[in-house]
Amino acid sequence: MTSIGPYASVGLGRPSLTRAQSDLRSQIDDLTQQLSTGKKATTYAGLGAGGAVSLSMRARLASAESYQAVGDTVGVRVNMASTALTGLEALASQYKTIDSNSFDLTTAGLTVDQSQAAADLQEAIAQLNVEVGGRYLFSGRSTDVKPVLTADKILSDDGDKAGLKTVIAERKLADLGADGRGRLDVSDASGGTFTVSQEASGPFGFKLTSVSSTLTGGVAEGPAGDPATVTLGATGTPLEGETVTVGLTLPDGTTEQVTLTARAGEEGDALEAGAFRIGATPEETAANLRTAFDASLKTLGSTALTAASAVAAGEGFFGAANGAEPARVAGFDGTYASDAERVAALQNASAVTTTGTADKTVSWYQGEDAGDDPRKTATASVDDGVTVAYGARANEAGPTTILRNLAVFSAVSFSPADDDAKARYAALASRTANAMGATETTAAIKTMAVDLATANSSIKAADDRHDATKALAESAISGVENVSKEEVTLKILALQTSLQASYQVTATLKQLSLVNFL
Repeated sequence: MTSIGPYASVGLGRPSLTRAQSDLRSQIDDLTQQLSTGKKATTYAGLGAGGAVSLSMRARLASAESYQAVGDTVGVRVNMASTALTGLEALASQYKTIDSNSFDLTTAGLTVDQSQAAADLQEAIAQLNVEVGGRYLFSGRSTDVKPVLTADKILSDDGDKAGLKTVIAERKLADLGADGRGRLDVSDASGGTFTVSQEASGPFGFKLTSVSSTLTGGVAEGPAGDPATVTLGATGTPLEGETVTVGLTLPDGTTEQVTLTARAGEEGDALEAGAFRIGATPEETAANLRTAFDASLKTLGSTALTAASAVAAGEGFFGAANGAEPARVAGFDGTYASDAERVAALQNASAVTTTGTADKTVSWYQGEDAGDDPRKTATASVDDGVTVAYGARANEAGPTTILRNLAVFSAVSFSPADDDAKARYAALASRTANAMGATETTAAIKTMAVDLATANSSIKAADDRHDATKALAESAISGVENVSKEEVTLKILALQTSLQASYQVTATLKQLSLVNFL
């Protein structure tokens, strides 16, 4: 083809111009996609050097979100467990003061406060059996096991397994002994004196701890020997109002005193409880003193000792932990020809046993107990290098004390026909109030609550860090991946202008010929 100059043929330069137009159209297409998606590219390769940054930031974002998801789940569990502990502490506070003089019995033989305790026992058990998403919070590692039996199953027998009421009844027989004197032998008065001796009864009954006297011409010696013995009596004539006191320790560790007061008067005159008549001779005074002491001892056995016995039985029943078996009166599982023979064996028992008792005693706690730190039974990682421990067991000291006292208080019933019932109730009520209001009880619950609060604080602190990390990562990802729609729009307009100009050049070149050129 003959050509004149560089533009004589429309074929000259067309390939490069076409490629330029194709590049412009491709750029416009890319920018149009960016405008519609808001993203610079659909692949990490399309981000160039920013792809590595995007991948790194997305990994950090995913990690933070994963930790937060764990924290949210654990946070719910911790809050529910904390709520349960708050409920238990509130229940315990209601029993710090119990009106022991309020002795109006219901048809079940319980006072109003005892009936309330029975309801509160069920409430306390419900708090400890709290479950979140199929996970029991107070069962240690056995998260699929309800930790505490129902109140009825705890108090009553379950087939061959004895409940708390049976365990209390057995312990009462062992503590009172056959004659109701709390395993103390009181000899007859002879020669102006008599002795009071402990049986070789192991942990049961009264323990002689002290004796004192202001009696003129009185005898008060001991305790001495093993088993301990005290000697009381008179060698002269006591004065009106003078006293002799014997100190006793009870099975629950509390102490009581039998104080007897000398009274003058004629034979047949009525005397108040705890008083003895001054006789015409030392021998007669000693005999009167012995009679008064014996009566007071039996009354104390029927009241304070029986209440202390119930508390001790509850400690043995609820105290089994770390694989230990509950404590019961030795001989409880013997083979006896009759109930009377069994009762006699228990009344004369000299030891408690923890051998073979688990198979024959209701186990109130059903969860796991390896004897290690309860908090470590449930752990979770809420950040790199940050693990929170939030496990709990219902048989920890605080919950156990509350359950035990509510159970024992509601397990002992009374008869309005029993002259000692009101005093016995007062002794039991005072022990319940003292235990529920004890610093150790509230401190044990608060220790658990503080541990959970610490875990919750760690979760919240980690969550705040993850929020900051997510904000940083999202900002970095946005800077690498996202585009400014205003900037993209301007680029598209500029490219469209260039493409339009290119099309005009192409059109002009198509019209160029030799005639037009000449």
